[in-house]
Amino acid sequence: MDIAKYSTYTLQDFLDDDDFIRFVINPSKTDMIFWHSVTVMYPAQQEAVDEASKIILAYRKQDVFTNQANQQKVWENIEASIKSQTVAKQKIFRLNTFMRVAAMLLLISSVAIMLWVLKHNSKTEFATAFGEVRTITLPDNSVVILNGNSKLSYVNNWDNKPREVWISGEGFFNVKHLNKNPHYIRPTERFIVHCNDVNIEVLGTSFNVRTRHDKTNVGLISGRIRLEYLEKASSQNQRLIMKSGDYIEYAQKHLVAQKTLAIPEKLTEWTNHQLSFNNATLAQISEVMTDDYGYHIEIADPALANLKIEGEISVSNVDELLETISTTLSVKITHSDKNITITEN
Repeated sequence: MDIAKYSTYTLQDFLDDDDFIRFVINPSKTDMIFWHSVTVMYPAQQEAVDEASKIILAYRKQDVFTNQANQQKVWENIEASIKSQTVAKQKIFRLNTFMRVAAMLLLISSVAIMLWVLKHNSKTEFATAFGEVRTITLPDNSVVILNGNSKLSYVNNWDNKPREVWISGEGFFNVKHLNKNPHYIRPTERFIVHCNDVNIEVLGTSFNVRTRHDKTNVGLISGRIRLEYLEKASSQNQRLIMKSGDYIEYAQKHLVAQKTLAIPEKLTEWTNHQLSFNNATLAQISEVMTDDYGYHIEIADPALANLKIEGEISVSNVDELLETISTTLSVKITHSDKNITITEN
């Protein structure tokens, strides 16, 4: 079906649309996905879709339609969709009043269940392109800033449940504090970030998380968080309480590094489109440029990958970064579009 045509549909158009009537009466999994996509892509149509569904489902013998022509057309479409098939031929039977009421009650129950499933299991997803930094406001007004080539998703319904999100790539979280009583935490006051084998639980705080190549780095800017991770050695989940300034690195199902940062805010410089590194090797810098900006980097001699730029560097674009690398490490850099080759000078 052509999804674009539904962008300008009126209530009358939905009532006249055979595909829409079939979806309301006997929705298949494909129909559910398609019509959910319609309302996501054209949210202004949600009201018309809901109203048309109610009109079709609520019809009884009484006058639901003010327009007699509409009433007859909808019933013709409904009855045409309920057929009795035989080997020889198909016959369409008119339903008596009792059968119509029973059928409509069954349809109302089916659609109610379908809508409940959609509401409680559908997800909202965000993805950024290489080099893109995007700010997202969550339903509770918490804010997430996504780095390039990253994904974030959450289940749409947070009623009476923890606020859960899933991330791959890198994101800075500023979580809205909802808890009033620290001795009693309601389910809806919990905020959980899932990434690889690490779960981060917070009540209200700000932190940076980067998860790529089966490696997760978490830096806490303010507040406290509880980290839960799978430890390979014991095959059990371990818990760690992090305080402001704490930083951990988790890889291969093991906590490989844990330290305190003097200025944890430096972890978030990327949110202002800054490329920042501290005592980084050429291999580490290349990894960030590949993952976040989509560059293909070829280092001619493997030994060059271990060269390190001592101290901190912070630049505002890739050209400045390449110039810093070239000058500091005395290497030759050839740059063409998204392809970079690094050789010995």
